[in-house]
Amino acid sequence: MINKKKVEEKIGIASEIATKYSLSNIKREMEYLANINRDYKINILMIGGFSVGKSALLNKLIGKEVLKENIKPETALATELHFSEKERIIANYFNGVRKEVDDINTIDIDKVRNLEYYLSSENLKCQPDYVFVDTPGFDSGIEKHNKALMQYVDRGTVFFLVVDCERGTISESALNFMNEVSNYSGDIAVILNKCDKKIEEEVIEIKEHIEELLLATCGREFPVIYTSIKDKDVDKKILELVKIFEPQYLYEKNMKALIDNKCIAICEALELLKEKKDFDLSDLDEEINRREDIKRRLLDQIEIQKKRMRTKIHSDVKEKIISSIQIQLVSNVHLLANAYKGGIETFQKQVIEIIRPILINEVENYSSIAYEDFVRNLSLESDNSNRFDDINDIVVSVYNKIKSIGESKNLLLTSDKDNELLEKGTGIYKSITSILAIAVTNINPIIELVIVFLPDIIKLLNVFTGSSKEQELMEAIQNRIIPQIVAKIRTELEYSLTQIEDVMVGNISTSIDEIIEVENEALENVKNKKSVALEEYEKYISEITEDIERLRR
Repeated sequence: MINKKKVEEKIGIASEIATKYSLSNIKREMEYLANINRDYKINILMIGGFSVGKSALLNKLIGKEVLKENIKPETALATELHFSEKERIIANYFNGVRKEVDDINTIDIDKVRNLEYYLSSENLKCQPDYVFVDTPGFDSGIEKHNKALMQYVDRGTVFFLVVDCERGTISESALNFMNEVSNYSGDIAVILNKCDKKIEEEVIEIKEHIEELLLATCGREFPVIYTSIKDKDVDKKILELVKIFEPQYLYEKNMKALIDNKCIAICEALELLKEKKDFDLSDLDEEINRREDIKRRLLDQIEIQKKRMRTKIHSDVKEKIISSIQIQLVSNVHLLANAYKGGIETFQKQVIEIIRPILINEVENYSSIAYEDFVRNLSLESDNSNRFDDINDIVVSVYNKIKSIGESKNLLLTSDKDNELLEKGTGIYKSITSILAIAVTNINPIIELVIVFLPDIIKLLNVFTGSSKEQELMEAIQNRIIPQIVAKIRTELEYSLTQIEDVMVGNISTSIDEIIEVENEALENVKNKKSVALEEYEKYISEITEDIERLRR
């Protein structure tokens, strides 16, 4: 069982201190985190291509045929499996509504984020720290399924990639997804399924081949097991795989980070109180007013930075991404020609497999750089006021506190592998909003656009057959199909990049507002205490030092 005692105690101390010093925002956040902590479990995501047997394996694990197998891709939803003596199904809607349902066939899947199955299962009961999640196939051609996966990326997740042994290898889309996820998490394992279709020697060869592919693609090794639903020990093998991942470590890596960041915010507010202990009441009033003025002007500066960033999109970022896509499509025209011969769906999948990793990687890189650049360029220098020197220290303080949100993650790193993961991207942005989640969410409309318009474009081509037509087919794809794909993406890409910026700007605005709000609450508290007897005030300052030490233990 996960030991939550230390985190519970830390939440209690932080909540008590926030109440003591009238830090109402922090107090509310601690109440929210207490609820999250109480119900916290590690998610084990069963991921993989469509029809690789994820649902069948989970049915074997829970000991009953609950999850539908071989269902249509467009009807698949992420499904969480929880233990309960009282069996029921809960649908979680995008609008925040949770509703018990009797028949999942009656729900509108376009409005449902995921499902929760509460089941009486001995194997679920003996894994109280985990929630198994059945996910849609991410190579089914329906990109919205990736959104289903992304909702779990930042929630303390272990990924079990299921691979169909019959195919003899791991698909390009699976490799791409593994490469994306491995940039942010090392908590990944592989289940080679349907091994009853091959002899033992072939299975071992395929296992070794997959291990080599993953090492070459992700730069690290992952645990790999092989089994099938006909294996009488399949449930035991899955549970043994679960044991590789230490729940206490995963819990502290994720939940403790949230608490530590809030404790840092409280400590900074208390340090501010100590710094202002010699201010008289009029000084404190002026300080509070100045900070409100700075907050207003920083938020105004955000609008200026937003326009600067948008100009950069037009002149640089968008065309760089478009150029990369065009180069890769042209470089792989022979693959596209072969895919074309297999029909529209095959051609469509090949196009998506080429452009999707480019979009993800480029948007990730752009998001990281843009975020740091955005924060770094926030400035009040354009203000002609002579007070600039007086307020510069507050501006620097706000910037450093935004930056420290990312740097505080270093407290959680316990291995060289973890440090490698942190170095793969900028700390600031990853701590506030997952780049991977934003990138995937905002390239989805582009991919969906490709899925919609490609069939119409392909129909305009004549049918090419025979070896003599091979070159003609490649030329038609290069000169007619690829330019149309690029033109469509160019239009959609600007909208997607703008959406990414809006999320980033919203996070920065919220961070600035919260930082200054907490500090102003602290200053108001100093002002109130200072209006009473001096002896009581000195005692109050002494208590601040003690409370900071309590939070830092």
